[in-house]
Amino acid sequence: MSDPVRILCIEDNPMNWRLVQRLLSQAGYEMHWAAEGLKGCEMALALTPALILLDINLPDLSGFEVATKLRQNPNLADTLIVALTAKSLRHDRETALVTGCDGFISKPIDPFLFVAQVEAYLGGQRDHLELGREKAALRQFSQQVVDHLEVQLREAQESNRKLLEAQDQLEQRSQSLSRLLSLSQDIIPLRDAKAILLRVMEQLATDLRFEHLCCYHLHDSGAYFQGLARTPEGFAETAVLPMDHPLAVWAEALVGGKVRSGAELRQSGCWQLGIELKLWAPLAQPLLIPLRSRSGRDQLWGFLAADRSQEAYLPFELELVAMHAGLLHGSLENAGLIAHLEETSRALATSYEGMETAYVELKEAQRALGAQNQRTALGGLFLNMARRLEGPVHSLRQESSALAEFMDRPEVPAPEDRMECHRAMGEIQGALDQVDRLVRAMLRRAGQDRASSPEWLNLHELFLEELELSRAAGLLPGGLRVELELQAPVDRIYGVSTDFTDVLGHLLEHALEGEPGRITLRSADSAGLFQLEVEDDGAPIDPAFLAAAFEPFPALRPEPLETGRRPGHGLSASVQLMNAYGGTVEILPLEQGSRVRISLPLE
Repeated sequence: MSDPVRILCIEDNPMNWRLVQRLLSQAGYEMHWAAEGLKGCEMALALTPALILLDINLPDLSGFEVATKLRQNPNLADTLIVALTAKSLRHDRETALVTGCDGFISKPIDPFLFVAQVEAYLGGQRDHLELGREKAALRQFSQQVVDHLEVQLREAQESNRKLLEAQDQLEQRSQSLSRLLSLSQDIIPLRDAKAILLRVMEQLATDLRFEHLCCYHLHDSGAYFQGLARTPEGFAETAVLPMDHPLAVWAEALVGGKVRSGAELRQSGCWQLGIELKLWAPLAQPLLIPLRSRSGRDQLWGFLAADRSQEAYLPFELELVAMHAGLLHGSLENAGLIAHLEETSRALATSYEGMETAYVELKEAQRALGAQNQRTALGGLFLNMARRLEGPVHSLRQESSALAEFMDRPEVPAPEDRMECHRAMGEIQGALDQVDRLVRAMLRRAGQDRASSPEWLNLHELFLEELELSRAAGLLPGGLRVELELQAPVDRIYGVSTDFTDVLGHLLEHALEGEPGRITLRSADSAGLFQLEVEDDGAPIDPAFLAAAFEPFPALRPEPLETGRRPGHGLSASVQLMNAYGGTVEILPLEQGSRVRISLPLE
């Protein structure tokens, strides 16, 4: 099957094109369209159609000029060009033929004949000039070209004039924007509202040649509008404007930031009110721009009004007025806000000084209270220690009296009496050791600064002293059995005593949470490591809690929903303390109770 015949229609009227397209598409032709002469030339070169239907009256190049251009291209030598035009005069037909058209179809198109006319030209039909008419047709075409060029020249001159006017306006606008930018930088440091008003209004009046210029803005009290007016005589403050003044009520209903001028103002209800307030003269070119509050309340903040007796305002001049008004509005609001912030800052500074003084006094009171609490705690501890020491002292007193009786006998003691002496001496030595441990522990507790310095420590002695102190302080229940299996051959380490007493305290706290009846304190040597174990026979630890037993900051974790015994909160702190000595902490859950083991390298 052969390809359909390709036809290009160069027609600026879409309705005519749709009619041509519908008729010829139904007849089986491949249709293409260009709405301009230059575009049609480009498409003709790209498509090389069999037929070009060419409208004579095109907006850019005329159809005659398009035909002449197409005929100059050898690639389109076999392409038919048929003119479509409403011009039916003889010289129009002759001009079409002399410029390179092969035929002529008049408009309006006859739908019943059009397809047959196109097929006739595709079948070989050609129109020809009458003999001797070529020169006249060429002269006619030349005249049309000249006329067309004259029209285009006038249009180009008019376009150039408009372009120069637009360029002049752009230059004026650029200069005005530059001055506006400079003005905005100049008024940034200003805080006085009147100074800001004077600077902005002076430049605006100069740039737009205003004869009258007035700016009303809401007073700080919010009860009325105050203003500043520029007249040929200079600047002056205006009379205040009540909130319920008709002009203020009218402006309240307007869209903020939109400039109204000329006839729009003269036909509004505020025209006569503005004349009475001397915002503009009756015969001048007026304008007004309402400004709405930026505080979120969307109420009328103020308005700017002006007039001049010269020409009407250009669009860019109205834009310039809106930008100046926005700059003035923003600068005044910012100045008020900055003044309020500075005042607040001064008040805060004064409050801060008072708070700082109060803080210093509070720290002094806190230190005094801490010292008092320490004295109170130590006093209670000394009381408990005194009660704890009553037993050893009573034993010392009794055993000393018994020994004194034996020592007073003139004869040598019998063997059974010597055994009793040795027993009494053992009781005395045990009581003395207990008193000695309590006294050393109490001195260490009272001298915390010295206890925070590293020194050589005997861990067994340190743990025994801390156990005695815990009993004296009432931290260990009276009926609790504490078993000691301190069998490590070496227990000497260089460190801070409070680190190890804190760790022992955390391990005892963990053991006590299971409410045990027995706690065993055990030490041993394993592969060169000093191991300390605290074992209890209390409630077993729920396995669900073991994974997070050593995580830091346990108080920040949400409480789990499961019930059961949890590891002690101080175990994570014990891990941190022992890490500093290269040690480890582990929990060994038991069927009844738990065992916490600490492993430390002593070297």
